[in-house]
Amino acid sequence: MAEKFLIDDQTLRDIQLRDLRNFSVFNYFDRTVTDGGQELLRELFYSPSLDVKEVRARQLNIRRLEPVANEPFEFYRVILTDIEKYIKSMYTGIKSSVGLMDIFGVKSPFFYYKKRSIMEISDFLIKSQEFYKKVNAVQHYEDIAEMIDSIEECLSAIFKNKKYDTEKLKLNIFNIEKYDGLLRRDLVTKIRRAIEFFYEIDAYFSVARVSAAKGFCYPEVFEKNETRAIHMEGVYHIFLREPVANDIHLHQEKKIWFLTGANMAGKSSIIKSISTAVYLTQIGFPVPATSVKMDLLDGLFTSINLQDNLELGYSHFYVEAMRLKTIVDHLGPDSNALIILDELFKGTNHSDASHAILKVVENLAEADGPYVIISSHITELSEELKHFPLVDFFKMNIANDEDGHPIFTYKIIHGIAQEKLGMWLLKKSGAFEAIDKLKK
Repeated sequence: MAEKFLIDDQTLRDIQLRDLRNFSVFNYFDRTVTDGGQELLRELFYSPSLDVKEVRARQLNIRRLEPVANEPFEFYRVILTDIEKYIKSMYTGIKSSVGLMDIFGVKSPFFYYKKRSIMEISDFLIKSQEFYKKVNAVQHYEDIAEMIDSIEECLSAIFKNKKYDTEKLKLNIFNIEKYDGLLRRDLVTKIRRAIEFFYEIDAYFSVARVSAAKGFCYPEVFEKNETRAIHMEGVYHIFLREPVANDIHLHQEKKIWFLTGANMAGKSSIIKSISTAVYLTQIGFPVPATSVKMDLLDGLFTSINLQDNLELGYSHFYVEAMRLKTIVDHLGPDSNALIILDELFKGTNHSDASHAILKVVENLAEADGPYVIISSHITELSEELKHFPLVDFFKMNIANDEDGHPIFTYKIIHGIAQEKLGMWLLKKSGAFEAIDKLKK
């Protein structure tokens, strides 16, 4: 049994989970306002879990912030960084001497640094407490209530009254050291915890704001092999401008999908939608769907964007074969991982690809656990694949307009694709006209 969720770099690249060039699923959810919050969000995002309780706890931490998703969240990355540096710097207890220059108004840089830091911390405590009170006004959460009380103790010590206003803090050369000692010595533990807690809120609130704005759902998760199924209603991909939602039902009785469809029909989009939804479920994040119910899986592997390896002299077909071996080597005999193989063995001729796919399906059908989705243009294989009880057949539906031209619906339905649109797409692209221009 896997001790951690199995996934590799190729899969992370295939479905754009890596936060590269500001265009990834991670970046889509990243609305953090602090470095600490962003670091924690990254840690959460790249830590898929096998533990149902942990996944549900993450969901709760996000979901509870959705009711206040539109509330002001006016915190600034630079200020929080400055506050953390100030609090972490060692308090020496050495007081700055007060000389004639100070009395006549020419204060040292240390005075201004301490004054700014004290005011920034006070303002941070006031604003964060106000935000937490709004969260708990919707529903009471014990950890948030405890933080509200802890911040209250800090503010009471700073202001000595119930009117918390940083503008009314009378900081001068005679009392600056008292406030400095109060924050960096007496209250330092509470303030550090307040900062750490805020980073957690920042990370979860980042996801909550996206989810609330988009209307994402929170998956219902079960233990491994408890239901032996993956059900998704209205799932779609977040990067599509006008996404088409689809219903997906994978179960162990029909655990291998053979997905066919013409070019541009949406095969790649649907398999990326499914794999992304699975990954988001495993990290406890909301999912772009109406509803999701599934057992937690122990792995996710894709073979989508493979490249020839010229340095090693590998052909595309050999790269595909090695990729398949790498995936299978990761899995144990009881794995319930999801394996997605897009246009499997497209790097060889039609006949070799057909025989190879047939052999792969035959062996995977005998394996006990993994769900498998194979997309392919080789529809002729369907007749032979029908001999395997665990194989189910789906296609990307294509309608026709009044003139007989194809209309891509981007909907997945049961069946085997029969459309041959290669020539139509070539004509539509204008490729033939471009070639004609080369003729003398």
